[in-house]
Amino acid sequence: MNIVIFLTISCLILISILGLILHDISRITKDLNYINENDTNGKVTTSTTLLVIKKLAQACNFNLEKKQQLKENQEIQNKQFNQMLTNLTHDIKTPLTVSIGYVQLLNQNSTGKNQQDLTRVQDNLNSVNYYLHYLMDFNLIREKSKNLNITQFNLSDVLQRELFNYYDQLNAKKINAQIEIAPKIIVNSDEMLFKRIFQNLLGNILKYATTDMRVMLNNDGGIIKLSFENQTAEKINDGTQLLNRFYTADNSRTNRSIGLGLSIVQSLVTTLGGKIKLETNHNKFVVKLTFKHLQTKKASTIV
Repeated sequence: MNIVIFLTISCLILISILGLILHDISRITKDLNYINENDTNGKVTTSTTLLVIKKLAQACNFNLEKKQQLKENQEIQNKQFNQMLTNLTHDIKTPLTVSIGYVQLLNQNSTGKNQQDLTRVQDNLNSVNYYLHYLMDFNLIREKSKNLNITQFNLSDVLQRELFNYYDQLNAKKINAQIEIAPKIIVNSDEMLFKRIFQNLLGNILKYATTDMRVMLNNDGGIIKLSFENQTAEKINDGTQLLNRFYTADNSRTNRSIGLGLSIVQSLVTTLGGKIKLETNHNKFVVKLTFKHLQTKKASTIV
């Protein structure tokens, strides 16, 4: 009889201990799930006196501290890399811009072989400048992916100013521009990223358009819609490849990568929460952008 009572009491004690262990494990699991799902420096807590559970909690906290330290080190390295990349691109951009200006000036007063040599130098400098801008955009996307500078601004005015900046170059190439911009489309977003989107797309038109181009901007029930359309000299055979950053229309290095510019645009648009769609039809090339959730004010007419 005494043995039965002893065994019963022992079983109750073991069950109680097991219940406490399961409760503490469940609590630790809950803490870990919360820490993993949220950006926090929290740690696992336990009120048990059981040594095995205390050691488990200490081991979990040790790993969490290591993970947090690695994350902090990674963020520091990313900031240093971004700063280095920013300094590098700016250090290259200034002398490059001066060099392009000098070569253009010399080219105006040159003839024969000297002019041909200077033209080749100018083409090479323009190529460096082309890729330098995309390197700057790449760095901009890295910086903006976590910290957008959200302000309220007039998107219609921003697009009009960028078009005006390209007016002389488009006019020199005798490109007929049809512009349809709804006035006073006010949005809450990152103005710098929108400027880079417009600059990339207009630069793409300047390089590849032949005679006609069309730019449209409107607000359709709170959805911002943009369209950049141009005619190209050559037929576009594979429109699905144009967002591939390594895609080029031919095997010539001098033609540069069409996909590089459009992949940058795609990254910028995605960073702003928008979508990009490409349409090709023989020599017609259209880039369509849509943006939602920009807290826009709808415009009434198109000018």
